[in-house]
Amino acid sequence: MPVKPQFTWEQTGEDVLLNITIKGCKKDAVDVLIADLFVKVNAPPQYLLALDLLHEIDPSKSSQYFTDAQDGIILHVKLHKMEGGRVWDALSVHQSSLGKQALLQRRQESMQRAEQRYRAQLDARVTQRETEKRRMLEAQWEVEKAQRAQIEQRVKEEKDAAETELYAWEDGCATPAADTASASPLPLGNNQPAGPSQYSADVSAADTAPTATSSLSPSLPQAFPPVKLAASSSAATLPAIRQADTVNVTIEFTPKTFAMPTRSHGDEEYYRQSRYKPVSIEDTPMFWKERADKCYRTQQWKAAANAYSESIKRDGAFLTCVMNRSACYLQMADYKRAIEDCSLALTMLANTPASEVTQERYRGLMTKLHARRGAAYCWADDLKSGVADMRMAAAYRDPTCDDNVAADLAMIEAQMRVRGITEDDVRADPLSTRMQEAAAQYYHGSYEGAEATYNAILKEQPFHMKAQGNLAATLLRAGKFTQALEVCDGIVQFCSEVASALEQPGGLTGDQLDSDDEEDEDEPGWATSNTESAAAENEGASNRDTLVRQRRAAAKKLSEQSGHVYMLLKAYVRSAAALCGVKEYHKAHGYLERALRITPYDNDLRDDCNRLAEKIRMDRLIAASAGAARAQKAAA
Repeated sequence: MPVKPQFTWEQTGEDVLLNITIKGCKKDAVDVLIADLFVKVNAPPQYLLALDLLHEIDPSKSSQYFTDAQDGIILHVKLHKMEGGRVWDALSVHQSSLGKQALLQRRQESMQRAEQRYRAQLDARVTQRETEKRRMLEAQWEVEKAQRAQIEQRVKEEKDAAETELYAWEDGCATPAADTASASPLPLGNNQPAGPSQYSADVSAADTAPTATSSLSPSLPQAFPPVKLAASSSAATLPAIRQADTVNVTIEFTPKTFAMPTRSHGDEEYYRQSRYKPVSIEDTPMFWKERADKCYRTQQWKAAANAYSESIKRDGAFLTCVMNRSACYLQMADYKRAIEDCSLALTMLANTPASEVTQERYRGLMTKLHARRGAAYCWADDLKSGVADMRMAAAYRDPTCDDNVAADLAMIEAQMRVRGITEDDVRADPLSTRMQEAAAQYYHGSYEGAEATYNAILKEQPFHMKAQGNLAATLLRAGKFTQALEVCDGIVQFCSEVASALEQPGGLTGDQLDSDDEEDEDEPGWATSNTESAAAENEGASNRDTLVRQRRAAAKKLSEQSGHVYMLLKAYVRSAAALCGVKEYHKAHGYLERALRITPYDNDLRDDCNRLAEKIRMDRLIAASAGAARAQKAAA
């Protein structure tokens, strides 16, 4: 049970200063909650300090920081008084002055206000982020508009200059042609006269009087003297080329000043899109996953495994946490649990719809899981099983980056040759072969054959839970709902301890002690009030201790048997399907609610549960309407 750490306090006119000494804890493991009337410092599992302040403070102006001490750390908390200048008579209010129920109510209201203040800060951050994005987008748009206007202005200027130069060249070509046309007496295309000329009449007369031809010919008038076209003295020259070299136009793009939204991968997006909203931040799987990741990066394997277990308690189908916990167990040399988690993760991955995982991610997950399970088998001195998993990992691996898998496989095979383990010894398990045969029959639609194969397997091994689960699925597909329900009931009975742990109130948060209800023994007058109320509270304390022990036992059971939790989840869903097949919708709805307690973030399962509840409600309305109609008819 946590103890109260040593602390001192002092006050000024504006602030209250706390100095809390914490031994044997790191700074990251200390949680500090500051509300307006309540301060809580939790350093699990050793220390817990809960103070119900005498007067109200301003949490927004309060702060805390750590300093190193010789044997631990010192937490300095500065609480800003809401009423400046007021002197506090004591640090905290005592239970005897208000009563236990009133004090707990006061504390609860203070924590609720702190939660509301925290959510308001988150909303304000989101709003500020969106506003900043919008402002930066508008600024970026204005910059691009200015650059576009500048480019258009330059294009217009170049176009106007080119047009001016072209018009000048056309004017220079038209001037020499006009001078040539004015120097010619006749048009260039009119060399023949329109009618008979005097020269043709003289030629006719010469034919009749040849003797006079020689004397008359020199005196013939030259009506059409030869025309000589004078060449232009200035030859027309073409304009020079505007620019001989290639023009390179440089365009400067506006840099992006904020990160554009991208598609998210992994489980974070899945939990963000879920409609299930927990009551507090510490009740979410992602909260514990992030804490476990932090412990894993600092090589705190046990703490990381415990935090991953807490996340799995809140969602029994959290694949990533099951995989990461197997890695922690492998680092802790707990090979049996590592093998169990890898097998559970492989089962989850096999039941994951193909639309929810990409091919590359599927290959990567299969490589990791088979490699981890193979390593666990080999470290547990089971080379036969280990080499089989390593070969599966080598088959799924990416040849460009997963060279370590091939190297490990070669090393294991070499070790097997050294020990004299031949390939003939590494043969397939007959039971596994028959399970694969039954699965092939199931996927080919031969449900009768699959049922017979699973029944034969269960005759040899009655407690083979995977065969029982597959048999229930086969019976559902074959329409044998009653038999499927019996098989699912057997699975639930087999996992009865885990089912009881899930039904235990507070079983999911059993590691968190209800230490806030403890008395502050260091306060003045505690002994007197405790003596007066000891007899009345003995029975309540005993019941509270019993409840805490039950919660711890339930939480431990859920952590140790995560495979049974997932098996129980599938049994609940299949039982609900079988009950719907026999039209017992009320019982089916109860099974779906139990399944939602295991994986509350499954939107599809929640939709099925809501649709079934709506059907039950409509059936009640129809039955009530029919009963009323029959009653009216009987009365008539």
